[in-house]
Amino acid sequence: MQREICEKIVIWCRREKRSFLRQRVEAKLAAIMFQQNSFGEALLLIDSLLFELKKIDDKQLLVETHLMECKIHFGLRNVPKAKSALTASRTASNAIYVAPNLQASIDNMSGTIQTEEGDYNTAHSYFLEAFEQLDQMKDETQAMKSLKYMMLCRILDSLTKALKLSAKGAIGVDKTGRDASLDISTLVTSRQAVKYAGRDLEAMTAIAKAASERSLNGYEKVLKEYEAELQSDLLIKHHLHILQEQLLESNLIRIMEPYSCVELSHIASLMELPLSNIEKKLSQMILDGKFQGILDQGKGQLIIYEEGEKDKAMEKGLAVLENMDEVVTTLFERSKALRTLML
Repeated sequence: MQREICEKIVIWCRREKRSFLRQRVEAKLAAIMFQQNSFGEALLLIDSLLFELKKIDDKQLLVETHLMECKIHFGLRNVPKAKSALTASRTASNAIYVAPNLQASIDNMSGTIQTEEGDYNTAHSYFLEAFEQLDQMKDETQAMKSLKYMMLCRILDSLTKALKLSAKGAIGVDKTGRDASLDISTLVTSRQAVKYAGRDLEAMTAIAKAASERSLNGYEKVLKEYEAELQSDLLIKHHLHILQEQLLESNLIRIMEPYSCVELSHIASLMELPLSNIEKKLSQMILDGKFQGILDQGKGQLIIYEEGEKDKAMEKGLAVLENMDEVVTTLFERSKALRTLML
């Protein structure tokens, strides 16, 4: 209904030549299209709107429109374009006063993009800025969202350090040799825990506990138990899936460590997962170079090779071939230029 109303107002504005009102309504229409997941239509509208706004240099609407462009590109999983749109929005915002709720939206998107790039500490600081502004405005719904993102960054940062995969199985130990597992008590302060207590905080705390114990079964149970709280948000859903894959890989490497040859059924029974899932994941890990080995599906076995030294002669031979390819290409280009001159 909102979309239909906006489209009718845009038609009326064009007929009455109300340009400024039309631009504001088109910005609202693009936001509605984004909420409907009509990313292609929203992007076309945003592009034409930005072309007009840059001519008249309407900074306030430029900030909002570039921010919406960033959200649309992020929805299309185009992080580089989303980042450039966010930079344009921040640049325009430096010249004007930005309302706290709009500034919180910019900080949230900044944190989201930093999370996608794996810089969890910077992302946490952005989400903290957004959370404090929303908390002061008493917008508890959006503040809770930012708080969940802060907790997600803490979980991802701690567990990415703890779950460093290696063929030797050195998992959960930092550079000093100490256990690098997650301390879930530091995820939120006591004031935040009291004010925003509920299923959302319980869900994030439970996922942190299951992940720190590296229990896949516990992790999956938490995902099912708190499905509404964890699966409704795209950012949280996406990164929890990545974290689940990391947990699966780390547990597989710990099980495989003592063996040179092991039955797939034995791994599946220890992991308490279907055999097909184990085969698929192991083949993916072999192709990604996580360890050296082959799957003997006829015998239902995994054969693991010890990592040998790299063949330096092979590497040098490949380098020579690469250089020869460049030489031949250069000579071909020169001969082509000479033929052109002779003609």
